[in-house]
Amino acid sequence: ARFPAYRDLSGFDFASSEVNEALVRQLHRCEFLEDAHNVVLVGGPGTGKTHIATALGIQAIEHHHKRVRFFSTVELVNLLEQEKVQGKSGQIAGRLVHSDLVILDELGY
Repeated sequence: ARFPAYRDLSGFDFASSEVNEALVRQLHRCEFLEDAHNVVLVGGPGTGKTHIATALGIQAIEHHHKRVRFFSTVELVNLLEQEKVQGKSGQIAGRLVHSDLVILDELGY
């Protein structure tokens, strides 16, 4: 999946966060994947979005045997641009079609 680091929910401090713990734990069951729903985590820097997104991805892999890919949005855009310059457009998209979950981090950057 290429996560930046291993993160799970046991390492997340809900007590010092404004994150809705019940909602995150519901998402952690990965039921949203069965219906192909999107999840968007919104908040300022340091609010735990990457940690939670990674924990969801780890859970999807380890407990639900899903195929997951993690990208920073800038990284994905750069890869797509390189692919285009090399005349190989569509290869990344073709591979991502086979993923059950694609996590795009740092969308605002």
